Amino acid sequence: MTLGRTSAWVALSSAAALGLQVLLGLVLLKLFPPAAVGEFSVLTQIAFYWMTLALAQGPLKLLADVHQPPLEALRRLLAASLGRWLLLLPLAWVAVRMSEPGALLHALGWTTLIAVLQLGWYLAQPLTLRIGHPLSIASVRIAPPLVTLLVALALGWFWPGAHVSALLLSVTAGYVLGTLWLLPLRSARIPRIQGASSAVITQGDNRSTALRLAHTAADALIGTSILIVWHRMHGAAEAGYLAVLLRILGFVPAVTHAAWAQVLLAQNTPHRRASLRAGMGGAAVTTMLGLACAIALHLDMLSSAWSGLLPYLLPVVAWQAGACILASLSHLPFQQGRASAFSVAAICYDLLQLLLLILPFVLGLSLSPQLHIAAFGGLSLAGLLMLSLWVGRAH
Repeated sequence: MTLGRTSAWVALSSAAALGLQVLLGLVLLKLFPPAAVGEFSVLTQIAFYWMTLALAQGPLKLLADVHQPPLEALRRLLAASLGRWLLLLPLAWVAVRMSEPGALLHALGWTTLIAVLQLGWYLAQPLTLRIGHPLSIASVRIAPPLVTLLVALALGWFWPGAHVSALLLSVTAGYVLGTLWLLPLRSARIPRIQGASSAVITQGDNRSTALRLAHTAADALIGTSILIVWHRMHGAAEAGYLAVLLRILGFVPAVTHAAWAQVLLAQNTPHRRASLRAGMGGAAVTTMLGLACAIALHLDMLSSAWSGLLPYLLPVVAWQAGACILASLSHLPFQQGRASAFSVAAICYDLLQLLLLILPFVLGLSLSPQLHIAAFGGLSLAGLLMLSLWVGRAH
């Protein structure tokens, strides 16, 4: 499968998945109260980063190491990931306990189930990108969020009293479907990688397992901490405002990475200038989504309970726009022999974000959520642009 054809399939399916994610965010705004969205988002965020830490950037390694047989690499990766997943169970329990859910064991059970199902889906996506049929590449990205949207919509209408449980059930249904894509790939015919023989670069992930785990841990720590700290410092409703924006806008950098950087890794090609244009396009989409949210609030299209969302828009839009630019360039370090240096730089950025997030909490400062998100979003954008400049100029 050629680079252009692969990119087209992934771009279209990722755009469709983005649309479904936006629709899901609108369903959350329309049918569920902010407190329920906040609790749901905290639990799913814990599950996501539990899964991410267990994988230790294994899917990225599966794409970067084009010289290794994918199915054999998958089996090794799955065994190692499940082992780490079990070892991390106590840490997940602590995170769930810190979020102060209504029923601890109930919340931990949902978080555990979602984490293991996500693990399977996140392995299926890069594997289909390397050896799957174009229809499979597209459907593995579209089908799970579509099922999540439909189930959330149905339960929101017909089960109005089960706010958090309905949301958790809907996202679980989507991940169950996504995990099924691993089954037929066991017997898939492995095609020859286009462009690998003619590429003048040597691509691969030369990072140690410890460094990959440290990079993943840093990403997981900041990603999980932001909603937990926000929930503890500013309350469930404020956490709901931040969570729903991250769900709508934060999906754009993920789509940019999937539709561009991952394809270039799978096909072993750089395209530096085109990558920057792809990142700017993602930033433009992020800005338009933020503008659409502002218009919806101005026209009173949403419940009055969501009026507090407005101060979050500009900082989160700017932050996620910067993330799109870095995401579009993130394949370059693996094609330049700089994967280790890139991980070290990313870890430093994550730690600086964490310091900015928790410093008011540790010092006991009475900081308004509006000022807090403005400072956090602005400095996060500055750090992302510096990282993007370094990655884009590296040789």
